[in-house]
Amino acid sequence: MAYVIGDYNRKGGVGKTSSIINIAAQFALDGKKVLLVDGDSQMNLTQFFFEGNEEVFDDNGEMREGIETLYEILEQDLNIFNHIKSLEFSARRKWRNKFRKISLKLDIVLGSGDMDYYGPENIDILKEKLKLAGEEYDYIFIDFPPAHNVLTMMYLIACDYIIVPLHLAKGSSIHGYKDVIGRCREAREEYGNRDLGVLGLFYINTQLYKSDQSILYEESMEEETKNAMRLFTTTIRHDYASMQTSENMQEPLCICSGSSEITKDYKTLVKEMEKRIKEERGKANG
Repeated sequence: MAYVIGDYNRKGGVGKTSSIINIAAQFALDGKKVLLVDGDSQMNLTQFFFEGNEEVFDDNGEMREGIETLYEILEQDLNIFNHIKSLEFSARRKWRNKFRKISLKLDIVLGSGDMDYYGPENIDILKEKLKLAGEEYDYIFIDFPPAHNVLTMMYLIACDYIIVPLHLAKGSSIHGYKDVIGRCREAREEYGNRDLGVLGLFYINTQLYKSDQSILYEESMEEETKNAMRLFTTTIRHDYASMQTSENMQEPLCICSGSSEITKDYKTLVKEMEKRIKEERGKANG
């Protein structure tokens, strides 16, 4: 059964979508079966993978008629398995003076701008659909919108865990963490998702050579603060060139920039996530 993980921060522009794309891709590269769900009406995840794809978008950049998105799946109560787009990526890597091929597959539920107008009559509907899909996947990731509304509650109800990307240069992204905790508590206590937990927080786009970021980082990594905020040790470094390459090629970092430091960061973060999930499950079963 899949673990359902959402990226959640009320503050926009902190790198939620790029983080969840690269985390999901690293899991897939490690051999896991992964489903990505674009739950944000801004459709950044969908555009990252499918912008320029003539089967999905027309010449004006509008989604073609007849393309079933998350909105149609929920509004029309469709079978989610019939409306998943699959993408495969591959690259050649040098290993022990030889080249070998690496590859990964991502399954994606497309996002829709119409999600702004969706009001679920059954707030458990996404949870029910992902429970069925979970039999086929190891991990399901939901890209949240930067908002607090009925949609984010529907997503929280469907999740097992939340991860929270933070930006050291944007204090408001850190302050918004209290809002995340409050909404998770509401999902547990008022909507019955007793298993929902914050898996961890992590810093993205870090430039620790800058004194202001370095000071904030060191303060937050003090044992008491780190444990209270459930901070991951891994941080994702700033790497404009690799991120631009990824965006231009519409490929995850582990495919288009495999030797970059930022790719190594995501690989380390995924290992840390796996370890923490194992620890959490051990506590639950113990």
